[in-house]
Amino acid sequence: MAVESDLTVYINAACHLGFNGGWKSVAVGLSTWRSIRHTHTPDGMSMSVRDNRMHAVFAEQGYHIESTLGRRIFKFETVLANPVTIASCWAGGIDGTRQAALALISSLNPPRRESSHGEKADIIVYGVPNWSPYATFAKMNPVLTLISSALGYLGGYIEALGKPGCSVIIATPCPEQWDMEHHPSYKEVWERVLPATKDPYEITARFGEEFASHAGYIEQYSHGYAFHPVHGILATHPLKRLRHAGRVYVAGADDPAVPKHLGFIPAPTVEDAIREAESVHGPDASIACVRNPGG
Repeated sequence: MAVESDLTVYINAACHLGFNGGWKSVAVGLSTWRSIRHTHTPDGMSMSVRDNRMHAVFAEQGYHIESTLGRRIFKFETVLANPVTIASCWAGGIDGTRQAALALISSLNPPRRESSHGEKADIIVYGVPNWSPYATFAKMNPVLTLISSALGYLGGYIEALGKPGCSVIIATPCPEQWDMEHHPSYKEVWERVLPATKDPYEITARFGEEFASHAGYIEQYSHGYAFHPVHGILATHPLKRLRHAGRVYVAGADDPAVPKHLGFIPAPTVEDAIREAESVHGPDASIACVRNPGG
């Protein structure tokens, strides 16, 4: 439809830092796994608000798309005040609307490495909200909560604020629940893929094409409300943060077996987790507590 129509209007419902929006909506959102697999790798994705290397590639693809189509694509770009309320909205060309959105987002999010004042902490503490851009109309699941959100969308804190080998403490009940209408492939990733390996590079190499071509899951994606099956594989990419973090504690888990499934350490409370981390780093360990609106 985008190729055949006289005018394509794309409405992007939200911008999460510098990750989505812009040309990603078109070059990725309207594309196929065959195309996006070259950028959707553990090292290819970026949440950066400034100088985002991922979006530089998407912009190049977008210019090629418009040049080939011979017409512009009209875009609505939005920034949310919270998961259900729009803060600002812009309309026009893709470059202009993205720059306007990034100007607002940049004003609200100073560079993390500057906010740390150059000092790295032994222990990083933050909460994980019961929400994800991938679960706006769906239930969360352990892959989204513990990996995609905790190590992905919020995981930039680990490298920005934490020393190599730092302890990460995340607070979340992370119930084991599965929305088979919207995330049918995630349960299989949890039960079959993650027990085999927790290396995101190996996961992509061994299971990426299998999930991307899974006929049953693609049927749900094409004719239902499911995410593409390969999305369950992409959601494991933030496990690369474990190359920087020494260990991850999960405070307040409903079932300790859930974090243990990933090799994470369950703790009854944040205070208990801090005491355990101090037994590793010493009683004088430095602690950085991150406050975020959703967690």
